Amino acid sequence: MSDLDSVFTGLKSKNKINQKVDYLKSLRELGFLTLVFFDKKTIVRLSGGGEYIVENSFQSSLNLGDNEVLSTSKLIKQKVIKKSILNNSNRVLQKNIFFENNCIGYLFFKISDGEERKISQQKIVSYYLSEHLENFLKSCEINLKTVNSDRILGNKILEIESLIGLTEITYSENESLDSFFQNILFNYISTLNASCGLIFLLDENSKSFDILSEVNLSYLKDSNKIIRANKGVFKDINQSKQSTLIDKFDKENFLDFIEKNGMVGPILSDNELKGIIVIANKETMSGLTKFNKEDLRLFESLTKKVSLAYDNIKLVDSLQKSTDLVDNIMSSITTGIIKTDLLGEVEYFNNAAQKVFKFERSNTLKNHYLMVFLENPKLISLIEKIEKEGEIIYENNLKIVDNDNDYHEINLTISPVFNNGRKYSGAVIAFEDLSDVNLIKSTFKKYVSENIVDELLQSGNEISLGGSKNNVCIMFCDIRGFTSISENMLPEDVVFLLNSYFQQMIDVVFKNNGTLDKIIGDELMVLYGVPIKSENDCQKAIDTAVEMFSELKKFNLENLENNYPQIKIGIGINYGEVITGNIGSTRQMNYTVIGDNVNLASRLCSHAKANQIVISESTYELLSDRRGFKKKNPIFVKGKRDKIENWIFEVT
Repeated sequence: MSDLDSVFTGLKSKNKINQKVDYLKSLRELGFLTLVFFDKKTIVRLSGGGEYIVENSFQSSLNLGDNEVLSTSKLIKQKVIKKSILNNSNRVLQKNIFFENNCIGYLFFKISDGEERKISQQKIVSYYLSEHLENFLKSCEINLKTVNSDRILGNKILEIESLIGLTEITYSENESLDSFFQNILFNYISTLNASCGLIFLLDENSKSFDILSEVNLSYLKDSNKIIRANKGVFKDINQSKQSTLIDKFDKENFLDFIEKNGMVGPILSDNELKGIIVIANKETMSGLTKFNKEDLRLFESLTKKVSLAYDNIKLVDSLQKSTDLVDNIMSSITTGIIKTDLLGEVEYFNNAAQKVFKFERSNTLKNHYLMVFLENPKLISLIEKIEKEGEIIYENNLKIVDNDNDYHEINLTISPVFNNGRKYSGAVIAFEDLSDVNLIKSTFKKYVSENIVDELLQSGNEISLGGSKNNVCIMFCDIRGFTSISENMLPEDVVFLLNSYFQQMIDVVFKNNGTLDKIIGDELMVLYGVPIKSENDCQKAIDTAVEMFSELKKFNLENLENNYPQIKIGIGINYGEVITGNIGSTRQMNYTVIGDNVNLASRLCSHAKANQIVISESTYELLSDRRGFKKKNPIFVKGKRDKIENWIFEVT
């Protein structure tokens, strides 16, 4: 509303204009005086006559001079004034009334016949009268502005108090979203004197709106109705993204509880509708009434703050999820992590670190590393070094003692942490416990040679222990006639003889980088080419077999001195594609090889007589040293339709 409209509204409500006109008439003893006002909507107000004339073309068509004598017929024709009011006068003196440099109306003075001589005098009177009226209007404007200012100031104070109350409603990670928004809604209700309200929040999965909070509308929360932002008032809000007054009932959006009117506002995030706030039915001393534009402005201010609060909630949740994710990752990794701050106090350690050092949270967190690592002076000196130099430190095979006085061996990395100003702000201690590695290493050495174990551990990801196809050289070594030998021996002597024999043979296997697959009774199964391939796995298998016979001679000499029987062996070797991997169950598994080529190696071993090495054609073709091997007639083996080409090495 313009200042002029406000002035007119105020004057009209108290009939001040008519009172002023009557005063002017009595002051100047004027027989006739008519005052006509109009506004931008061309609504003409006639003071004195008490009539209103609506003429849409009034402002554009009416072009009166200032302080001129006009023909009454022109005024009557243009409906500025009625004939009955002029009392048969043919002429009037007109004077423009100005307000803020705009012509807002006219003064009309009746000019009777024979009064031409008084026109000049009346023009002077009209000038003073118009000035008087203009000053009067200005004073009315000033009074109105004062009243409006007081009202606006009061509304501003209310808005500020409401916004302060809203900002005091803070969201914490321990608080439910329902509780947070319920407090928000109560703030709305109390500030705007509403009798009821709802907050709808978008479900990101279903893209529908659920009732999150309510006041005095609990019966609506039990409804299973799906609410979307493509119908009714919600559709308008989603399109405009602005708060609005609503007067209509809306069953589509649960808004049929509105008796007088209500206000609906959007909760936005990145200009997308995430929620909707509805309050309705303003309460006063005289009962329910309607919200006005001032209420809407305050409501809109509050709603914008709620949108900011929603963004903050999402940010807090996102940060919390990120923190939880980091904590879960750090807790699940096998690398020990310890973080110290600028003061040297431990501010974080993960599960792996706790497992190795046997930390107790109460005695470790916020405690200085000098006290935490009291029994590990070497570790303390390394941390002190990094505080001084600010360079990453690596330390392998560091021996440390835990809080139970048990020793561990670790590979250690200490890294400095710098703030944005590149100043030292703490350290990260990362370490790998070698206890499990050493255990694996010692266990694995029972199956493969030490150098293969070391190579496996160093290779890391390059070694695949899963099920896969590989070309492998397989060797079977079996004792000939062991059943008859053992029948004449005590059980403990049999076990001693076998253990002594296997010790000698397995040492030869490991010496030549073979992998012991299994011991089957008195038979050995040895692999070459897994888990590590060599330059010529077949030649290594032959070298192993030849050396096993050499060691067997020494072994039998010792047996002869101790009155133990002589042992004789036969060996079969085959090269081909097999499946390698962990075979078994989750509770018990064995790394081995399976396939037809494994069976063929076993069959060749069964054809080998004492002091013989029988090899397949595929093995023979890959040998770099074929001396001593003689080709024999093809043989039938179990499981094969065709005869198998073979070569035999006789050990003398």
